[in-house]
Amino acid sequence: MKRFLLRIFLLISSLLAEDQKKEKILFIGNSFTFYWNLPLVIESMGKERGYDFDIFQSTIGGSSLKNHWLQENDLKSKELVTRGNFSKVVLQDYSSNPLSNTKESLLYFNKFIDLVVEKNGHPFIYATWFYEGISEDRFESIDPIQNVLERLTNDKRASLVPVDTAFRIFQKRYPDVPLFTDDLKHPSPVGTYLTACLYFKIFTGQSPLGLARRYERKDKSGKKIFLGMVEKLTAERCQRIVDEII
Repeated sequence: MKRFLLRIFLLISSLLAEDQKKEKILFIGNSFTFYWNLPLVIESMGKERGYDFDIFQSTIGGSSLKNHWLQENDLKSKELVTRGNFSKVVLQDYSSNPLSNTKESLLYFNKFIDLVVEKNGHPFIYATWFYEGISEDRFESIDPIQNVLERLTNDKRASLVPVDTAFRIFQKRYPDVPLFTDDLKHPSPVGTYLTACLYFKIFTGQSPLGLARRYERKDKSGKKIFLGMVEKLTAERCQRIVDEII
C-alpha cells in the first residue's frame, strides 16, 4: 500500500513539475492571428529548439480589442488574462483600427496592457501588415501601423512585434511569392510562417535560421494534421529577413 501511495505521489509530483516548466502564452486577436494555425506553428518551432511553450488563443474573426475587453460575442479574453497565469500575452486589434480609429485602438490596447502587467505577464503588441484598401489616407511613415503602435512601448511595459516591417521587406524583395490569400488581406501560409519566425525570435532570442519548413500534429484519433508548410527556400528567406530586423 505504501509503495502504491508513493508511486501516486511521484506521478503527481512529476506532472506538476512538468506543468511548471511549461511557459503559458496567450494570443488575443482575430483571423490575422488564427489563419494557418499561427499559435501552434510558433509552439512547434519552440518545441523544435527545446522550448516548452503552451500557447492558447482567444480569437474570433473580425474582432477588435474593444470586443475582447467588453466580452462581446462570448469572448473570455479578460477572464483568461486574469486567471490564466500567462507569462506572455499577444494583443492584436482589428487590422485597420490603429489607422482609422486610433484613439479607441490605443485605449483598449492600454486597458489590456494594464491588466496583463497587473497579472505579472508581459504584453506584446502585434503590429499587423499594411494592405491595399486598409485606408484611403496617405502616410509619411513606411510602416504606418507600427508608427502608431510603437508609442505603446514608450514606458517599456510592452514590446512591439514588427510583423508589418517583415511583410514589407519580403514583398519588396520577393514579389512573386504571395504573402496573402486571394482576398489580398489575410496571410497565406508563407505570411503565417514569416510571422511565426518573428515571434519565435522575439520569444526566445534565438535566430530562426534552420527551423523546419513544416510542422505537424496528430488529432485525437491519431491522424496527422499539417499546421503549415512552405518551400525550403521560402522558409530560409523568411528566417533571414527576421534576423535582419531583430
